[in-house]
Amino acid sequence: MKIVFLVLLLLVAVVVGNVLGRHYQRLPLPFILIGLGLIFSFLPLYHGFQFSPDVFTFAIIAPLMYNEAENVSRYWVGRGIVNIFSLAIVLVIVTVLFVGIILHQLFAFLPLSLALALCAIVTPTDAAAVSAIVPASDEFTIPQIILQNESLFNDASGIVAFDLALATYLSGQFSLGTAVVDFGREFLGGLLVGAILGLVIAQVRLWLIRQRDDTPLILVTIEVAMPFLLYYLATIMGVSGILAVVAAGIIQGVEREKLRLTASRMQLVSANVWEMIDGMLSSLVFVLLGISLPLVWQSALQNTLVPWWQLVLAGGLIYVIKLGLRLIWSRYLVWMHKPSQHRWLDSWLMALSGANGTITLALAFSLPLTINLRGSLIFMAAVVILLSLLVPTVVLPRIVGSEEDKVDDLASWSKRLKLAAITQLEQQVTTSSEAQIVIDALRQQLQQQQGFKKQQQRALFRQADLAEQ
Repeated sequence: MKIVFLVLLLLVAVVVGNVLGRHYQRLPLPFILIGLGLIFSFLPLYHGFQFSPDVFTFAIIAPLMYNEAENVSRYWVGRGIVNIFSLAIVLVIVTVLFVGIILHQLFAFLPLSLALALCAIVTPTDAAAVSAIVPASDEFTIPQIILQNESLFNDASGIVAFDLALATYLSGQFSLGTAVVDFGREFLGGLLVGAILGLVIAQVRLWLIRQRDDTPLILVTIEVAMPFLLYYLATIMGVSGILAVVAAGIIQGVEREKLRLTASRMQLVSANVWEMIDGMLSSLVFVLLGISLPLVWQSALQNTLVPWWQLVLAGGLIYVIKLGLRLIWSRYLVWMHKPSQHRWLDSWLMALSGANGTITLALAFSLPLTINLRGSLIFMAAVVILLSLLVPTVVLPRIVGSEEDKVDDLASWSKRLKLAAITQLEQQVTTSSEAQIVIDALRQQLQQQQGFKKQQQRALFRQADLAEQ
């Protein structure tokens, strides 16, 4: 029963955090969830709480990556394949090697293999974390699309690099040729296995539709179970399970776009289910971060060989070097598809939007419990995550624009459209009952949009009372 209450309380925190996030939009949702996790950490039920690394990767990363791959734009993936290769593969490798070597040289307590593993942990970007901080902007559409595609594939690159660095640390041996072969096998093998299995499952779903066994219970359950099954099978085959999930998600997205597998009702049910799963898992990760912070902080303090301030300094240094490298890379080694009047602003947006979130935290928790520096590594990763969320909160709104201005503009346009519709309907020679219903509905929406002012209402009531007297 204890594990049941533990999970239920986590779901309560997710609900409360999202409710607060809707009413206090100035404070990013990840910070609210982390704060709730900190509060939960003082409950006796969560004292000494540790999440199983294997379960974390299997239960959280796999479905999140599958959903992200299934909904990515295939048009922009194909058109931006050069940028994907540059940002999601080459930049990841350069960042891991460059920052890892500097970190090892400056902080002697970190072995080179663990320094590389830590840098691999913080290379995956989380576009969802940034979208919670800064609203979408038409002026910066291209950089944001590039960031979305990058976050899909650099997760897999970071995970493969992390596995290789971790294997080097555990075995104590490193061979460049072996590393290249292993990287290629895991990367390409994962894509191939995922594509094949994705096509097979797509044919199974198509066969079920032909047999008229296409109820939401059957097809949506198969779709939800897919990432877990794919990850497990790919891991058994010795290839990247995450890349297999990504490849299968893209295949399923292509089939769904062709409307060959599902009707509109099925797509609606599937979209709603995945929206809930994605929101719960993404929020759950930040709640778990808040719950784990006291234990991580305690383990960092108990490490008498490394003072806590050195861990904070190391985490800050990782973020600064990574930010500078992303800025230069985005400015000179990224194709923007069309000329831009603010190229440096685009580069700053892409650099600052390299926020770390779900995947970074999941990788940090997936470190084996046998590593002595595990707590210190998670602590440094947490420092990078917090900085990557805090800095964009302050800087990005100044680049993209104020969210309140965008909301006001949208409300203004909505009001003008409703007034134009009411005027057009009222000018008709013969107004039908249906048109009058539409007019009344639009007027009601206008009243709701303008808000409810109690002071003004009371003043009107007082005037009405005086007039009546």
